[in-house]
Amino acid sequence: MSDMTSGSLKDKVYAAVMYDVINGEYTVESVISEKRLSEKLGVSKAPVREALIELCAQGVLRSVPRQGYVVVPYTERNVQEMIQYRRMLECGCLEECFDRITPTQLCRLESIVESEFLFLSRNDTRDFWNHTFNFHLTLVSFSENEFIYSRLNSALNACMRAYLQLYWKKDREDFPPPPRLHREIVESIRQHDRERAVETLRRDICTLDFPQQF
Repeated sequence: MSDMTSGSLKDKVYAAVMYDVINGEYTVESVISEKRLSEKLGVSKAPVREALIELCAQGVLRSVPRQGYVVVPYTERNVQEMIQYRRMLECGCLEECFDRITPTQLCRLESIVESEFLFLSRNDTRDFWNHTFNFHLTLVSFSENEFIYSRLNSALNACMRAYLQLYWKKDREDFPPPPRLHREIVESIRQHDRERAVETLRRDICTLDFPQQF
């Protein structure tokens, strides 16, 4: 759990709740109360309420009058819409900035891919998503558009929560393989093959829509 002794208390409560949502401590059946959370974290209700309100604004939680807060459930339709959004955002960005990607940027992306193969734990879903975030956010950062970057960061967080809620089981032995499509994207950029790079990125984004293929 996050350290509650430094920084904004609201931010620490936010991080603690998000951590528990991601790790399955809070499921769609859980009810989170301000009182219990305040006691659990040893902080007053004010920062707890502020954090929960922010999580509601971001679509992570939903307030239930006279009960507390619950995790917002995802549906297959939600996932399809997220995938469509990411395809339009990320593929459009790559199309637009493809010719401006520098050798230094490409080397940075290549280094990220190699680290995925070297250090990706096949039994730690957080590790998988951390590496996925790093690759996709780095690629979209080449557009030098902070607004797009922040929107993709939010979309990736939503995708992660949807995947954990709908598809992933802690006792499941099969786990996503190393991201070979990421390596193919890098190779396509290095070969100046815009069409192949964009199509491979589209396929990579769509893997979340087909969990049975993992």
